[in-house]
Amino acid sequence: MEIDEAFRNLMQRVRAGDQNAALELHANFAEQLHRIIRVRLTQSSLRRRFDSIDICQSVMADFFIRTALGQYDLQSPTELMKLLATMARNRLYNHSQREKAARRDARRTEGGPI
Repeated sequence: MEIDEAFRNLMQRVRAGDQNAALELHANFAEQLHRIIRVRLTQSSLRRRFDSIDICQSVMADFFIRTALGQYDLQSPTELMKLLATMARNRLYNHSQREKAARRDARRTEGGPI
């Protein structure tokens, strides 16, 4: 019960724009999110273009912006990890779809032989 209350307090501080709270939240959850992204980043064409750390930072930045706007009302660390994992999965899916839609050939963008 204390963990949930401490988490709710942390989220209130993040919503209020407390930079120290944002740093604390990032320190507690970024490593696990990074691991989730690394496991899901299986397409070699995406791995060449994007690093798992870049996706992680992008997801965290989007999370902080949306939290400040009041879009999220999370009650537990588990809810937060589910949300971040879903955001990461969607981000990877969108990158994958853009790659397919543009019919990009990684060999042409990297200057390799055709």
